[in-house]
Amino acid sequence: MARSLFMGLWLLGLGALTLGSSPGWTEELASPTSVVERVHATLIDNMKQGKALGFEGRRAKLEPVVKASFDLAAMARISTGGGWQKMSESERADVISAFTAWTVANYAGNFAAFDGEKFETKSQSPDDGKGNVMVNTQLTPKGVPPVLFNYRLHKADNAWKIFDIYLDGAISQLAMRRAEFAAVLARGTAAELAAHMRKLATDAEKGDAAK
Repeated sequence: MARSLFMGLWLLGLGALTLGSSPGWTEELASPTSVVERVHATLIDNMKQGKALGFEGRRAKLEPVVKASFDLAAMARISTGGGWQKMSESERADVISAFTAWTVANYAGNFAAFDGEKFETKSQSPDDGKGNVMVNTQLTPKGVPPVLFNYRLHKADNAWKIFDIYLDGAISQLAMRRAEFAAVLARGTAAELAAHMRKLATDAEKGDAAK
C-alpha cells in the first residue's frame, strides 16, 4: 500500500497543523518543512473527507496547494529531459499545464480514503551545497512498516518549492518518469507529450471511479 501511494506522490508530524495555510503563512516566509507539512495536512484532510468530496472535490482542494508547494515548471523540465531545450515557449507552457493536471489528478486519485495513515517529519538539512534543502519524512500506513519520503526543495520566485521526491531516500520520482516522457517526445511532438500527460490525468480519474 505504501509504495502504491508513492506512485501518486508527484510529482509528499502533522501535530497541530490544520488544513491549508495557517494564520500568517506566506510563500515568502514559509520554511521548507512547513511547505512539506502543508501538503501532508491537505492530503490527510482529503483522505478523511474523501468519499464526501468525491474526485472533483478532492482535486479542487488539492490544486491550489500543489501549485503553491511544487515547482511544477522545473519538474516538467527535468522529467522531460533534453527534449525540453527544443521546445518553443508555447510548447513548454502546454507541457507544464498538462504536467500540473496530471500531478493534481494523481493526488486526488491516490489519496481518496483514510485508514489511519500518518505522516511524520524527521529532519531538515542542506542537500548538495547548491542551496537546495532536503526534508526527510515518513509515511506510516496502518499495519505495515513506515516508508521514507525525502523531499528536495529549492528557492523559486522567492519561495521554497518541492521539485523532487525520493522513495526510501534513493529513488527519484522524476527519474522514474524521465525515460517514459523522453520516449514519448522522441517518437512525436511536444503536443503529443502533453496529450500523454493529460491521458494519465484522465486515467487517474477513471481509476478512482472504478474503486
